[in-house]
Amino acid sequence: MSARLPVVLDGDPGTDDAVAILLAALHPRLELLGVTTVWGNHDLRDTTDNALRVLDLVGRGDVGVHPGRNEPVRPRREPLPSGRDDLPPSLDLPAPVSAASEEAVEWLVATLRAATEPVALVATGPLTNLAAALAADRSLTGSVGRLVVLGGAHRAAGVTPYAERNVWCDPEAAADVLAAPFRDLLLVTMDATFSAPLTAADAARLRAHGTPAAVAAAAFVEARIEWYRRDPALAAAGAAPLHDPLAVAALVEPDLLTTLRASVRVERTDPTTYGATRFAAEVDEARGRVAVAVRADRRRYVDLLCATLGGAAPTQKGH
Repeated sequence: MSARLPVVLDGDPGTDDAVAILLAALHPRLELLGVTTVWGNHDLRDTTDNALRVLDLVGRGDVGVHPGRNEPVRPRREPLPSGRDDLPPSLDLPAPVSAASEEAVEWLVATLRAATEPVALVATGPLTNLAAALAADRSLTGSVGRLVVLGGAHRAAGVTPYAERNVWCDPEAAADVLAAPFRDLLLVTMDATFSAPLTAADAARLRAHGTPAAVAAAAFVEARIEWYRRDPALAAAGAAPLHDPLAVAALVEPDLLTTLRASVRVERTDPTTYGATRFAAEVDEARGRVAVAVRADRRRYVDLLCATLGGAAPTQKGH
């Protein structure tokens, strides 16, 4: 096996962020250097506590959890509704034994400056921490081999008819990050995640593996299916998207995603479409700097989750 790919995961756990952490912590081809937490789904205190719970569950307390920013990088045009009353702030996992490490932005800057090989950076929450790190040292982009952002929407709706929640929470940060000169930037949109929802049968398949990671992921999927019953199409299918792990999956099985090249900007002035991701002329294959994932192979995604969280080394081909 070749050397593992060093990865930093930045997010706001959350059930789907939790599965992303499990996938990054347990996949044999990834070396999880640390998890940085950010506001978003809930207050930073809760997202940090949730990250610690997930890592302790699978015996990865050696991975540092670094609490980051708890508000947008610059003031929003319009107030953000406080909290998410529709989601419990704490994951239904044992309380953590491990403690949080040093602050996220300082740790990100120091880690990327010291990197001797390119680091993969996966962002599954508002991009506040990344924007703050870039403001401290814009040259950090040279240390990032690939940046995968779970965010944006091409044609699918998000938290508003126009905007996906991670970008909508901090459009200024998203604009800063998407404009920075990263050598390889992939945007995993809601179009991709909604194209590969998980079902109760997938949850049962995960649970059958019996490992702590697989059983926890199964419970999260079941809870998400219940939550998404408010969506008529998903209720009819008995399914729910599992957004954030798809961004981690892109590192190890990039061809399970269908991508387009695009020029992307973030809407920050129009109050009606605030936080929308705008794709020049829909897509710009000739000049597009960003790879935009718009579809995913559902079967291969579920296979990858089961193999990794169930404890078997996943295969790359031939599913």
